[in-house]
Amino acid sequence: MTYRKLSGLSICALAFAGNLAHADDSGFYLGAGAGQATQSAEGFDGKDTSFKLLGGYTFNKYLAAEAGYIDGGEQSDTTDGLTLAVKSDGFFAAALAKLPLGEYAAPYVKFGYVFYDSTATVSAGGQSLSESSSDEDLLYGVGCEFKFTEHFRLRAEYERVDVPDTDFDIFSIVAAFHF
Repeated sequence: MTYRKLSGLSICALAFAGNLAHADDSGFYLGAGAGQATQSAEGFDGKDTSFKLLGGYTFNKYLAAEAGYIDGGEQSDTTDGLTLAVKSDGFFAAALAKLPLGEYAAPYVKFGYVFYDSTATVSAGGQSLSESSSDEDLLYGVGCEFKFTEHFRLRAEYERVDVPDTDFDIFSIVAAFHF
């Protein structure tokens, strides 16, 4: 996705949010989550625990924007005596579009962008070779937010980072405190 397309999407989201900014259920929030990151490509299938910290603003009960840090863990797989490990982490920004079902549950879709660093290490015997890189890709997902109190929310979510030639998925549980 080009920067021009991303900028256009951001402007549309902000214009929409500006019209709805004074609806109820608005405010800032902070959250933390943990889950499992999986990565698969031709001949590679790895998984590890992932963690995230995030902050955001809920414009109303339908729209929110958030940004944060995610540690994707280190996925590894062994094939033909070679061990390949891929470690990644980065920063993201995303918009959430929610569809409240009553007062306590809200399924949502999530679209955004992630800027990440990754290190791939190939090991055989006592020898290893590493290569690091930085990149940026589209982030999208779905989830459901559950409102337990006025200030505490819990989410179950699935996210995918659109890495070329690789499936990178994150399943996580996120706890958020709304101010």
